[in-house]
Order: sequence, then structure tokens, then C-alpha cells
Amino acid sequence: MRDSLRIWGVGNVLLGDDAAGCRVAELLRERGAQGVVDCGTTPENHVAALRKNPPEALLIVDAANMGLSPGQYRKLSLSELDSVMESSHGVPLPLLLQEFTDSIEIAALGIQPSTLQLGAPLSETVEKAAHRVADLIAKDQWRSVENFART
Repeated sequence: MRDSLRIWGVGNVLLGDDAAGCRVAELLRERGAQGVVDCGTTPENHVAALRKNPPEALLIVDAANMGLSPGQYRKLSLSELDSVMESSHGVPLPLLLQEFTDSIEIAALGIQPSTLQLGAPLSETVEKAAHRVADLIAKDQWRSVENFART
């Protein structure tokens, strides 16, 4: 039987709010959630695990420059990721995950950063958003998050 959900927290902990996805992964792990991976800046290192044991759904959590107020979050499709994700990782996620689009439901939750300054801690606004996003994922309510709409 396949895992129903795998969560990838993506981001760079050295760049302030770019660590939002990593923080969500940490919060979920603290709660004992299964299938949570802190990918950091190298999600490509975790593709082999998707091939070996594919889940029904993959949820990526990352900072995303969506032009919203800091701390706001939206659900994004795989095709929207390239245009809004803060690219602190190497291979573009849509390209990296292209082979899985027919077999795995893939979505992302983007959290609007406040600061991406080198050495800055996670801002208070994004820390609060990370807790809200972790709550939604833990309650399996992430699909109800408002979709991103470019304005």
C-alpha cells in the first residue's frame, strides 16, 4: 500500500524566510507526522525515494514570492512553481518532478516571505504562517487552502 501523502519542506535556512518550508517540516515532525522530508536546498536528492515508494500525493512547502503580504500562503500547481518559488535549490521543481505528474498528485503551499536576507532568522510573521500551514497539513485540510491567482 502506498503512503497517502509525502511532504517536502524546501528552502534555505540561511536566508531568513526562505526557510519557511523547512520550518513547516520541522513542526510536522515534532507532532510525529509521517512522510515528512526536510529537503533543504536539494529536493533532487529525494527523487529516488519517490521512485522507490511513490505516495498518492506529494505536497511541497516553500517560500514563494507571490506578491502577497508577508505570511500569506496559497496553494500552487506544479506548473506555477517556477514563476513564484524562491529558487534556492538547483533543479527547477517542475522539471525535477515531471516524470511523476501522471502517477502522483503534486501540489505546493507557498508562503510569502518578508525577508530573504542572508543570516536573518525566520520573521515572526512567517513563523506564525508556518504554524498555521503545519496545522492545516496535520488536519489534512491543505487542499482547502486558497489557490494562488496571479493579479
